[in-house]
Formats: sequence, structure tokens, C-alpha cells
Amino acid sequence: MSFPASRHISPWVDTLPPPELGPTGFRDDASDVLVLGAGITGITTALLLQRAGLKVTVVEARRLAGSVTMHSTVKVTYGHGTLYSKIEQKRGFDAAAAYAEANVAGFGEILALERDLNIDCMLERGHPHVIYAEQPEEVEAVEAEARVAERIGLPVTLGQEAPVPFEVAAALHFTDQAHFHPGRYLAGLAEAFVHGGGNIIEGVRAREVSEESHHCTVGTAAGKLAAAHVVVATHYPFLDRGGQFSRMTARRSYGIAAVLPGGSNAGMAINAGSPTRSTRTVMLDGEELLIVVGEGHGVGHVSETGQRWARLQQWAQERYGVTDFRYHWSAEETSTLDHVPFVGFAAPGSNRLLLATGFDGWGMTNGTAAAMLMRDLILERDNSWAATFDARRAETSLPGKEFVKHNLHIGKMWLKDRVGGPPNGSPEELEPGDAAVLKVDGEQTAAHRDENGALHAVSAVCTHMGCTVGWNDGEKSWDCPCHGSRFNPDGEVLHGPATAPLSKQSLG
Repeated sequence: MSFPASRHISPWVDTLPPPELGPTGFRDDASDVLVLGAGITGITTALLLQRAGLKVTVVEARRLAGSVTMHSTVKVTYGHGTLYSKIEQKRGFDAAAAYAEANVAGFGEILALERDLNIDCMLERGHPHVIYAEQPEEVEAVEAEARVAERIGLPVTLGQEAPVPFEVAAALHFTDQAHFHPGRYLAGLAEAFVHGGGNIIEGVRAREVSEESHHCTVGTAAGKLAAAHVVVATHYPFLDRGGQFSRMTARRSYGIAAVLPGGSNAGMAINAGSPTRSTRTVMLDGEELLIVVGEGHGVGHVSETGQRWARLQQWAQERYGVTDFRYHWSAEETSTLDHVPFVGFAAPGSNRLLLATGFDGWGMTNGTAAAMLMRDLILERDNSWAATFDARRAETSLPGKEFVKHNLHIGKMWLKDRVGGPPNGSPEELEPGDAAVLKVDGEQTAAHRDENGALHAVSAVCTHMGCTVGWNDGEKSWDCPCHGSRFNPDGEVLHGPATAPLSKQSLG
């Protein structure tokens, strides 16, 4: 299955004017807090701490607005699919209520920052976000979500109308939600942070953090940095000391954008069934675009990823009548096994190193709420949802059946790679565009011949925990099926938790 041509870039990345950040090279100025990661969680954390009077430096491996924040549907909502009922099932009603409280607070903080800083981010409020059941067998999941949301006290209504051009069996409306341009919002936060005296270091990857009694030291590719506190806001933590990786999953999802025909019924919505279809609209350059995100799968478990875009385009064409496709892209999502993000101090006994991860695809409000919580922890303020989100529960809570199942699966993959391993073969036999993991001179080798005929060969062993990577044909990357690390054909890190590249393999 092929798909109509469109640009391989997120519309948010494509339409982001360069923010004014001043010099962003490496410098070791004294800071109270080092924030690692310049997405919505990291930049919001930095700005909130700066507003509280602290000196903050942000360290970003690539550039501002270059990663996950810019590759989602981007809905400013606390209507998160069917998560409230899932959290209630896993951890009880109080945890679901705390999750709601945090995300309502994150929602309000986004609106307040946009207003206070006068950020031109195309924010529109007043839209409902609708979770709908298309098939009768999905109705119970929507109704269960409605019951929990109503008990929490969220402004919801249950009916059979949804902002989609087809009939649905049930629809849960979260009223008065919003959406915006994530890059312009992030740029506005970053510019305010820099103008307030904050530092942003781009193009420098953090590789290690040591936590002492009075300070933390961060080792980077350019040198060492020190501060009283360190916040790891890198989407997937590159540090393993808190055990969070053993209670998380990593998935890739896919997005498309197409010109929406006039008069079409479209808005912010997501289905309760599978595969996921999350939609919204946006006006860009005078055109209304329909955005559709879905087709998720475990990182490294699917090779022919280009087919995911084709399925989304086929669905959008059949359901909305779109034919003019402009963009296609993908993103990575991390989820905890109990559906509540890990936010707070990284491990038992830690009081200077914090992290935030596991937003389950709902990073706008979750990321903002995480920033608010980490600010409160650093400033030693009370926070009513701190215990629910506590990242240390990864080591202190008893493992459940999901934990056993998840880690048994990873263990089996690791063992299979060691016992059987890839087939023997010669990378020289690869045709342009092909890729394969082969055993070459006893070494697991990830080989790819690009469209120009050049051969790229690197170790197939992920530098995070030693699993074997797999080829992603849509993104032309090597993806790790264990914990979601990704590498380009030359082995450079695209996405953590890995911090070291795959080593080059000599074929001569």
C-alpha cells in the first residue's frame, strides 16, 4: 500500500519562525537548577523556577522545539481518551481524581502563561474534546469514562453527537477545551525565559548525572555542569537508577495533515476503539488542515512503518473526503504501566535529581502539570498530587502482572538475540533502499544501503541495555524494541534513553 506524496515533516516544525534565544553554545555559568530537555516540560519547568527567583540553565541535545512536543496532535485538554477509568481500575478513584486535578491545573497554567506573556501561538479556547465509540462494543468504555469523570466533577456530557462526519454510538464531551501551535507557544516561553536571564544550551547531549549531598554534576559531550538540582525532562529518562524503564512502554504513532474541504464536520476528537484516530483542525497559511494521528505500535516492533501513513490517509480520504495531503510525520509516546506519569525525585533517597516521563501521548497538560510539580518539590512546597505521580514508586511499589509480562517480553527478546541472533550475510548484497540486521564476522551488524548506493554499517546492539535494533523504513532509522531508543543509519542517537551512538562497523 502506497500513499499520496506529502512533505515528511510536522506542520508545527514547518511553520515555526526561529525563536530569539541569543547565544546557545556551551557555557558553565553558575546555576541553581539544570533542566535537561527543551520540550514543553523542560522549558515550562525552567520558566516557573526562574519566576520563583532561581537561576536556571536548560541543556538540549538538539535544538528547542525539535522533538516530541512538535510531533503530536497537540490538544490542550484534560479529556485524555479513557485514561480516568483505566487509572481508577489500576490505582483507585483517588488516583484518578489526582490525575484530573493535575491536568486541570496544567490546562489553566497554559492559558495563564499564554495570556500573561502575550504569546502569539494561535490558541483557541471553547472547543469540546470528544471521546467517541464508533462501534457498539466500544460504548461501555466511553460510558465508564463518563462515570468516573462525572464523579470527579469534570465538566462532561454524554450523548451521541461528535465532531466527525459519520455516526457514532456514544460520545463523551469535555467542554471548553483548547488547541494551539505548540512551537509558537514553546518559543514564547523560551524567549521569556531568556529575556529573564535564563540560559539555553543547544546541541549538547547530557550523558550522566551524579548526585551528591549538596549538588549534582552533569556530564555532557562538551564538558561538565553543576547545580543544586537537576531536572531530567528528556521524554524518556536516560538515567536508569530509579527503575522507571522497567515499568514503561514506548510506542510510535503517526500523523498526517491534509486540506479540509469546506463544510466538513471536523474538530477535536479521539475514538475509544483501535486503531486510534485522533483528529483536530488548524488554520495554517490561510488553509484549514485536518490532522489525523494514530496507527501506534511498539517501538522497534514494526519495520514497514510507511504503511501506517497510508492507512491514515486512506481513512481520512474515505471519512472526510480529503485529497490534498500536505504533511506526514511520526512521534514517540511513553506510558507507565499504571497510566500515571512518573514525576518527582528519581529514586528513593534522592533529593536533588528529578524527572518527568510517561505522559501517554497527552503531553501538553501533563508536561505543564509536571513542571508545576517539580517546581513545588524543588521549592519544598506542598502539592496535592505529588504522591500520586511520585516517580519513586517505580522502585517502592510491588510489581504486578503487567510488570512481569512487560519485562518477561523484553527478557525474551534479549535472550533470543543472544542465543539465535541474526542470520549470516553480506551487507554488500543489499540493494539501494534496503536494510537488514546481519551477522558479519561474528558481530551483529545493522546495515543500510541508501538511495544513492552508499552503504552504512553500525553495530546492531543498542547502547542502552544491549537489545538488538530493528529497521524503521518510514523514518530510515534503527529502533530498539526494548526501551525505545532510536538511531540514524550512521548510528547517531535520535531518541533516548540511549546516550551513546551505535559504533561504526568495518566491512573491509
